[in-house]
Formats: sequence, structure tokens, C-alpha cells
Amino acid sequence: MTALQLDHVNIRTARLADCVHFYGSVLGLRVQPPPMADDTSNGAYVCDATGHPVVHLVGTDIVVDGNGTVRGAAQRGMIDHFALRCSGDPAPYAERLVAAGETFDRMDVTQIGMHLIFVRDPNGVMVELGFPLAD
Repeated sequence: MTALQLDHVNIRTARLADCVHFYGSVLGLRVQPPPMADDTSNGAYVCDATGHPVVHLVGTDIVVDGNGTVRGAAQRGMIDHFALRCSGDPAPYAERLVAAGETFDRMDVTQIGMHLIFVRDPNGVMVELGFPLAD
């Protein structure tokens, strides 16, 4: 077996509507119903520019408050972050985050030729948005 690329990240959340809003309206990604569903009431696919799902949101009634052990994808702290490689100018994304009232950090990492924006989704999952540095 040869792994070719990361296919998607699965996030189980009691804040499904907030996540659909965050990934769709705040980050500007396309959100659609997952296979075998007609709407996003129980879950959603968050897709990249090619239409490939990169985040699979699944609704749950488990609320993670940082205390105690929770089984499965709701184990907050098990994954530090996931990254999305982006194209274009990062300034409009930063402006969108400001307009949405989101707290975020950004930095140029010249060693890898990227401008990075770090923002947390409604579950506290860190999302890294990576934009190529302009020449």
C-alpha cells in the first residue's frame, strides 16, 4: 500500500449548525449533504475547490468540555490541528475572519514558503490555512 494524500478529517460535533456556518460562511468552503442524505441536519461534507470532501462533520449529542474521557473523534486534544493548502491572497480570508468575530493568528514561514492563518472551529479544533508566499 502507498498512501497518496490525506483524504478527509472527521469531526463529531454537538455544534453541527455552528460548524456548517464556520466552514461554509466564515471560511468560504462548499458545504453539502454527505452521501445518502438530502440535507445537512445530521452531518455535512466540507469540500475543497475540486469538490472533494476534506472535512466530514457528523452531528452528535456528546458535548466535550475538556473534562473526562470521551471516545472517538470527540477526544479533544488528540489531534493538534489539520491544515488546508489554499490559493490566492490570504488578506480576504483574514478580513472574513475579522468580520465574523473570529480570533486567529497568522505568520509568514519563509522556510516552507507559506503564509499561515490559524483559527479554531466551534469545537476548538485548530484549522491551519496555508497560502504560498508571494514572490
